Amino acid sequence: MRKTSSFLMAGLIMFGVLSVNSAVAQEKYPKDPISIVVPYAAGGSHDLVARALQPQLEKALGVSVLVENKPGGGSTIACNLVKAAPPNGYMLVTVSPTLSIIKYTLPESNVTFDQFEPVAYVGYTPQGVFTRMDAPWNNLKELLDYARANPGKVKCGNAGHGGNFHMGAVGIEQATGVKFTHIPFKGAAPAVPAVMGGHVDIIVSTIADTLHMVKGGSLKVLGLAAPERNKFAPDVQTFKELGYDIEFSTYWSYLGPKGMPKDRVKILYDAFRKSTETKEVKEFFDMQGVTPSLKSPEELGEYYKKEDVKWGRLIKEGGLMP
Repeated sequence: MRKTSSFLMAGLIMFGVLSVNSAVAQEKYPKDPISIVVPYAAGGSHDLVARALQPQLEKALGVSVLVENKPGGGSTIACNLVKAAPPNGYMLVTVSPTLSIIKYTLPESNVTFDQFEPVAYVGYTPQGVFTRMDAPWNNLKELLDYARANPGKVKCGNAGHGGNFHMGAVGIEQATGVKFTHIPFKGAAPAVPAVMGGHVDIIVSTIADTLHMVKGGSLKVLGLAAPERNKFAPDVQTFKELGYDIEFSTYWSYLGPKGMPKDRVKILYDAFRKSTETKEVKEFFDMQGVTPSLKSPEELGEYYKKEDVKWGRLIKEGGLMP
């Protein structure tokens, strides 16, 4: 009798487990609002892109999509928040190369790409070298020739020590053999007027962050660290054209907590794909200097592995490890 009772109890437990798993598998998704956490303050490019996608994602998913700004800690506050969230597909974070950089520059943050589930990559903007309109250089070769002949004389502004623009400038130094004097600012916003006013000679920034100033005749682009010429600056040469194999960009990718169900990842990816194909988002990307480029979760995972290797090598060779 005792043995029969044990078998009966085991059967009931197994039935209960199967029932719970079946209920989870069959649960409608999404049915609640989805949050996109932005690691930067409102008004920055990651915030603007997330808010441009927001109404289109809501149409595709059938639920509200909330954009929450959680700046600070070099992106670690937002990343840690999402990393610790339940892996149910209701909280995502939008990230850039910073995620690969802080792995090496802020190891105590314990934030790495492999702690997240890749969802989608929607576009990028290449980094480049920008200067004021009356600067003595009109192209990349002229700047590099001058910097090579005058080590340390060119003052290069960036959006903050250890950030991806600073790392981009270090990468240019490593590839070309020039030496800049680096001047950090608290974000891209103060760096741009600094170069326009002649307080620094050049800045490393992106097309998206400077497009309106370039179109308005306040800044000129000397060169881009891109695989090919960019449609927003078709007359500007790339480092590759001069024989320097470097590519640096800011991009917009979306990740969730590790362990999200694959079917939910696919639903989210499809929603991002549909959103980037809409007229509204295409027009926004054109206005902001964003080059559309879609990567699936699998492609994004492989991309981040390469990014980790690239930035890790640059930081170690540049002596920028803490």
